[in-house]
Amino acid sequence: MLNNSSKVVGTKQVLRGMASDELRCVILSEDAEDFIKTKVKTQAEKSGVEVIVAPSMAWLGKECNIAVNAATVGIIKD
Repeated sequence: MLNNSSKVVGTKQVLRGMASDELRCVILSEDAEDFIKTKVKTQAEKSGVEVIVAPSMAWLGKECNIAVNAATVGIIKD
């Protein structure tokens, strides 16, 4: 799903994408900071966006083919 879909990476972009109803789901790293997880989960609940948990920020960054860890990734609606 991560390789074949348009996506946004980073908490600010994910929150912005949910607010503007552009995302179909959010991938949230299990080891992200608690305040980030709370913000993203709260906004996802308000927006009706599914949250998928990833094993780690390092794994999520690697799967997105970026050189840094990623706490959140949003998959854009088709």
